[in-house]
Formats: sequence, structure tokens, C-alpha cells
Amino acid sequence: MRLLPFALALAPLFPPLALLAPLFLGHLRRLSPWALGLLGVYALSVLLPALGAPEPLAFPLALGRVLYVLGLVGAGVALYAGASSPTQALKPLGYGLFLLYITAFVATYLTFGDQAVQQRLMHPFHSPVGLGFMGAMGVLLAVYLRYPWPFRLLLGLLGGAVLLLSASRGGMLALLVGGAGGLLFRGRGLWALGLAGLVLFAASTLDTPISERFFQAHLSGREGLWLRAYEVYQAHPWTGVGPYVLGDYLKGTLFGECFLFPLLEARGLTCPDWLRPLGGLWSFAHNHLLQALGESGVGGAVGLLLLVGGFLAAAWGEGLLLSLLVAFVAMGMTDNPFSVPSPFRGEIFFLLGGLALARGGVQMVPRALALAGAVALLWSLPFLYLATRPPTPPPSLAYLAFPKEGVGFLRLVGAQGYRVQVWLCQKDCQRVGWEWRGDEPMYFPLPQDLPKGEYRLRVLLLSQHRLALRPRYVLEKEVRW
Repeated sequence: MRLLPFALALAPLFPPLALLAPLFLGHLRRLSPWALGLLGVYALSVLLPALGAPEPLAFPLALGRVLYVLGLVGAGVALYAGASSPTQALKPLGYGLFLLYITAFVATYLTFGDQAVQQRLMHPFHSPVGLGFMGAMGVLLAVYLRYPWPFRLLLGLLGGAVLLLSASRGGMLALLVGGAGGLLFRGRGLWALGLAGLVLFAASTLDTPISERFFQAHLSGREGLWLRAYEVYQAHPWTGVGPYVLGDYLKGTLFGECFLFPLLEARGLTCPDWLRPLGGLWSFAHNHLLQALGESGVGGAVGLLLLVGGFLAAAWGEGLLLSLLVAFVAMGMTDNPFSVPSPFRGEIFFLLGGLALARGGVQMVPRALALAGAVALLWSLPFLYLATRPPTPPPSLAYLAFPKEGVGFLRLVGAQGYRVQVWLCQKDCQRVGWEWRGDEPMYFPLPQDLPKGEYRLRVLLLSQHRLALRPRYVLEKEVRW
């Protein structure tokens, strides 16, 4: 118990420490009956669909996830028991994040040298998006917690700098919404919003492609992942395909079959052959609702929403806890910030949930249900735009060339005003090329080392509006390689 705060400080730099979480399952006995019921509903929502999922490893993987998540919640309960308040229990995390920021700056400079100013800030085991979210978390900790003032100032400034230089729009969204959530109970949320405004102002004054990302509305290819995850859900609406297995259906959609963290790939490292079959383990739907639907069907999605709503209800009235949880929830609209295991990012969410549930409280169920509904609405926002748009005339395929090697060619008629993507599919799909305007000729490189067989070439036509999820039209052709 006495070592737990020390482990919390070290975990951002040594994420495998979080794998000890199941050792804290016994601390769940301290929770109230309604909290235990909430955790039981979540566990059943993951385990029962896995029994009927099509993938043979679905149930053991589901059991592993449940034990890990409940262990993290138990660790949060243990932290609460050893601290004077929930906020004080989080103090060690700030020191760990500070060290994480320093290593990110050092690693980026050692990789890119003088060109580092032209690159997004990176870390050996964080993507720029995830690193920016960790920066936002440090800003919130600096705003709320009473560290010694030099460290508090340094933590806030470094967290803001990490958010700015990583150009993480998800991290900025988390800071803005998390700060706004804090306004419900304590005025310090206003400080968080002020610092977010300062970061945006700094981004507007920097004339670099990196800083311009904060003011761009494109989804960086997420809509393709959303579409594929939705298709998997449609095929298995009640069971999903199983936890951690959805990635096998998503891999190749946005990146390759297997990819490493950007900083590692920038240093010339690639997935070894033995790791390639496991590449789906870190491919996500980039939306927590679609991730849950694809993995565990409707029941799993409802269980996750209830768990998140319960965490928020239990944190109600505690400014820092609520701000951090709301930040995770906000980023869950376009990413998967609390998928676990992770480089000690998603783990923090469940630790926060344990701290919140340990506060006790009665009559939480109505509030938890209301907040679960609000979370469902938030995570559905990217898809609501499409449902309100009027239909447009269908385009037609004018010409398609798909040679055995080299470059393919595609031309459409009546596709003005659309964005066009080309995918090659079997069990999973991979994008060929990137994205084109519908009124221009499309040339796309053909994949290398593609196994022989029959494939479906899918041409997706999406609205110009960047929040559109489902394509307006799908042109599909069977091709043989």
C-alpha cells in the first residue's frame, strides 16, 4: 500500500507496472453495493457476448480484460484509502508526467536533431495524439493540485508545450471539455480553459504545418475505421467479434498490417515478421462506442456506457476527478483513450473511476443513467450529421484499370463534391492511395507482396463534410490478383 503512490509516479515511464493491477482486486470489497453492482454489470456485458463471439479466443481475452479493468479500479480504491482526499491521491501522477514530458523532448531531439522543430513531438511509446492528451492531463493536474509553486508552474507550462508541439487535436478537445466540466463545481476550470486558449493562440502565431493542425477539421482517415467497425457490428450485432479481436478486422484500414509508434518508425524500426500477425491488437476504431459495438455488440456498448456514467456520477462534485474523467470521455469521440492495456494512459481512467467510486454516495443510479445517455450522445455526434443530409444523385464508374502490378487508375462521372477513397478487401481492408476529389482522375499504387486470391475493390464516395461517417455511395468490383 505504501508503495502504491511511488508506483503511480513511475508508471508513466514504466507502463508494465500497471500489469500488477489484478493484485488489487481484493480492495473492491470496500465499495458500496451499488458500485459493486455497476462493476458486475460491466463484467457481464463483456463476458456474456464473448461466449457467442465468432473468434475462438474471444472469451479468454474478455476474461483477461475484465480482471485487468477491475484490478485497476481496485488500485484506485486502494489509492483513495491511503490519501487524505481523492485529489491528493493523484499528486504522484504529476511527477511521473513531468518525467514523461522531459523524455519526449529528449527522444524527439535525438531522433530528428535540428529538424525536430519541423516534426510533431513524439515519444518512444506514445503516438503524438496520445502524448498530447497526456500533456492536457498535466495541465489539469497543475491547475487543481497544490504542488510547490515552481513545480506547479513548470508542470503546467510543459504540459501545454507538449500539447502544442504534438499538435494533438484530440488532446485539445479533452482539455477544453475537461476544463468546461470543472466549471460546474470549481472556478479552476476557468484556468484550464484559459491555458487551452493560450495554446491555441500560440498555435495561431506559429507559421508551421504542425500548428495549423489545430485549425483543420479533417478526420485523418478515421472515417474509414469507423465504417469498417460499423460493418463488423452489423455482421455481429449481439456478440461482436470479441475484445482485442476487432483489430484484426481493422488493420490495414488506416495504416499497414502492423505498425509501431511513429518515433520508432522514424528511427527506421519496423514490425518484425513474428509480430505482424499480432498487429491487430493495437488497431482501434477511434471511437469508444464503435469499439464496444464491434467487440461485444449492443450489450457490451451498454455496459461500457453504464460504467462510464457511473464513474462520472460518483465523481460529481469533485472538480479534478470530474475534469479528468470528462477529458477522457470527450476524446473518446474520435480516439480510444481508455482502451487497455496501453502505455499507462487508459489505465489512468480506471484508476480515476476507482477513486470516484470509493467516495461512496447514495442514489447514484438515476444520475449514472442520465450521464450514460449523455456520453452515448457525445460519442454519436460524428455520425449525426450524415443522418440529416439529403440524398444526392448517384455517380457512376466511367473507367477502372487494375493491372497485376504498378499503378491503378479510376475515373468517375457525376462525383463532383465528393471525397473518394479506394479500398482492397478480403477479411480486412486496406486503403490504396489516400483520398481524392470526385471530379479528378485517381491514380493509386497497388499493394506489394499481396497474396493471390479474390478481392473486393471498394470505391467509397463520402460527403465533403468532414464529419460524415458512412459513404453516400459504395461502388464495388470483384478483382482477382
